[in-house]
Amino acid sequence: MSSKTSVKKTNLVTTFIKDAFEEYGKITWPTKEQATLLTGLTVVVSTAIVVLIGLLDLGFTELYQLVLDNL
Repeated sequence: MSSKTSVKKTNLVTTFIKDAFEEYGKITWPTKEQATLLTGLTVVVSTAIVVLIGLLDLGFTELYQLVLDNL
């Protein structure tokens, strides 16, 4: 491996780390209120989807059983 290749790889790694820290500094974190609101919204939506899928499953199970009973 030549010296130039080694220097290029080191520069790439150094540049990546420097750029990563610069991007980290640009992050805007949500406030506590925003985080609480979004967490609550996630719980509500997830619960609604679970209930919907559960009801669909129950309905399809009953329909399947009805079809089997009539065969």
